Amino acid sequence: MVLAPIDFSDPSRTALDVAARLARHTGAALHVLHAEDPLMAEAARQGGIDLRADTEEELGRFIASTPSAAALAPAKHVAIGPPVDVILSAARTLGADLIVVGSHGMSGAERLVFGSTTEGILRNAGVSVLVTPSAWAAAGAGGDLTGAGPLIAAVDFSPASLAAARSACALAAALGTTTELVHVVPELPVLARWSAHAAAAVREGVETARAELARVTADLHCAVSVDAKVETGGVADRLAAAAAPSRDRQPILVLGRRGAGERRGVPGSTAYRVLTLAKVPVLMHIE
Repeated sequence: MVLAPIDFSDPSRTALDVAARLARHTGAALHVLHAEDPLMAEAARQGGIDLRADTEEELGRFIASTPSAAALAPAKHVAIGPPVDVILSAARTLGADLIVVGSHGMSGAERLVFGSTTEGILRNAGVSVLVTPSAWAAAGAGGDLTGAGPLIAAVDFSPASLAAARSACALAAALGTTTELVHVVPELPVLARWSAHAAAAVREGVETARAELARVTADLHCAVSVDAKVETGGVADRLAAAAAPSRDRQPILVLGRRGAGERRGVPGSTAYRVLTLAKVPVLMHIE
């Protein structure tokens, strides 16, 4: 089941469209949720206004104006409470397999300002989260995700990234596209007189990574074609570049969130920077 929380903003409309297309493509149920602010709800109650009924009507209009979602006649939910709490509670209660949320604008040249809701979901969700950039539009005209791909999995050989690679394979098979595995060997910032040694260390790292990535690729037993690549440079920058869209490519980038024993599962600074730079949907895989 796909859960699409909306706040009636343009980014949430994009997220709803992607959620609906993915649900249609995979045969999943779509549920649309709006969290009503408790203070607003109380003020409306005191004024004799049935805010829940009004919000449900607005939710229906919002869905109706998003053709991919309207075609699925999704289940609608309105709940009162802090958005993150409401969304995570609904995901648990409804048995969601995926939460699809929009990003919320840019500040400066490359710093994405996530709404506190999006960040809270990424930090605390018990299921995978797909973050959609507001400017992204699906290529297919059939109301699904035909034409999306490849699925690009960032692999640093941690358990979380290997799980993300498996998830990328599964989703690629469902969408009828291919998978790419990308590992980035960071360049070493050193004094100029040590640059030759640093370059040698990076070359050695690349060779080691290629061998390990080949083993990972074989162990995946992916049902679709897999292309493995080793890049060098800034990790977030190279991942964003590897997933850059073009006329004939609409990639979806897949990252793995750290496990419970790794800083409480909070996405690291690299993951947040990737989310900042990527111009395509980013799936944060959570087991």
